[in-house]
Amino acid sequence: MNGILTRTLLAALLAAGLAGIAAAQYRWVDANGKVSYGDKPPSDARDVRPIGLKATPGSAGSDAMANFPFELRRAVERAPVILYTSPECQPCVPAAALLRERGVPYTERTVISPDDLQEFERISGGRRLPHVTVGAQAQNGFNADIWLSLLDTAGYPKGSMLPRSYQWPTPQPLVPSAKAETKPAAPTAGEQAATPAPARR
Repeated sequence: MNGILTRTLLAALLAAGLAGIAAAQYRWVDANGKVSYGDKPPSDARDVRPIGLKATPGSAGSDAMANFPFELRRAVERAPVILYTSPECQPCVPAAALLRERGVPYTERTVISPDDLQEFERISGGRRLPHVTVGAQAQNGFNADIWLSLLDTAGYPKGSMLPRSYQWPTPQPLVPSAKAETKPAAPTAGEQAATPAPARR
């Protein structure tokens, strides 16, 4: 009887352990040399490897991040990057290029309509573009050294680790179209102050 109970208990424990491994997203070696599985490797983990993950091109949402290496995924989760731009902003082009070259998944919000501008002023406290937020940190205007420093501090890899199947999300208006309805930012001469002012170095 005790033998049957022991075998049943061992079988249950083994099934639970296998279920945990099946649900895990990473395999790593801990400080004691033991192989472990889970969805959040500790900071001192070695040989971290994603397991059972499939590539999903598209936006930088949770599905797209499923195939990111652990270092990149952790940075995105801790400090997501949002880039604010406008079509007339010349420095916005190299700003976006820097993020792409570095392999930083980011969300782009465009400031086009008066409603966009009003919301941008509320968020940033100004009108200078481009504007970037890296987690809780923010920077007005494009300065490559400062932007790279923000990314370094947030733990983003020095070089691109994005999967080849990754597709950059389409830029979206800052204010949803239902609210911004067709209100193009085409000010008259007396309204020039209401348009986003591109950053100048």
